[in-house]
Amino acid sequence: MIDTIREGIFAWTLKHQATRTVVMPTWDEVRSVAVLYPTDDIQHLIQKIEQSQKDVVLFTMPDKKKICRLTQRPKSDVKEQISARQFDILIDLTQEPSRTMQYMAMYICADFKVGRHTREGIYDMTINTPAQEKPDFLFEQIIKYINMFSQNS
Repeated sequence: MIDTIREGIFAWTLKHQATRTVVMPTWDEVRSVAVLYPTDDIQHLIQKIEQSQKDVVLFTMPDKKKICRLTQRPKSDVKEQISARQFDILIDLTQEPSRTMQYMAMYICADFKVGRHTREGIYDMTINTPAQEKPDFLFEQIIKYINMFSQNS
């Protein structure tokens, strides 16, 4: 029953998000990147992004005390911190579905949002890869498809 309530609250929250203008940049046009991943053990990818002259912020799973237990939604102070800045692109490298991470993806302000394929409508572009694939593989696929689609636009 609790899962049904959580799903209903998430669906309602997603449906009532403010509409935004989606802008699909080429990777070369991107200046600011929000990366979403449960832990900070992807520093090699963060450094790779920084080496391409991009400003990067890594958002990780909040401490359990900062998550509402019933809904799995980050509490308001975390939400404010997440949504305080505008990014050119959000790259969600989360491998396993997590309602908290999906809320965070929803709250991050970005012109373009991309992540692993889910049934929710959070992302502007999704990549369908197996969850067991390393985040490096997903990252490479995201860059590949961003450049492929933006060149064809």
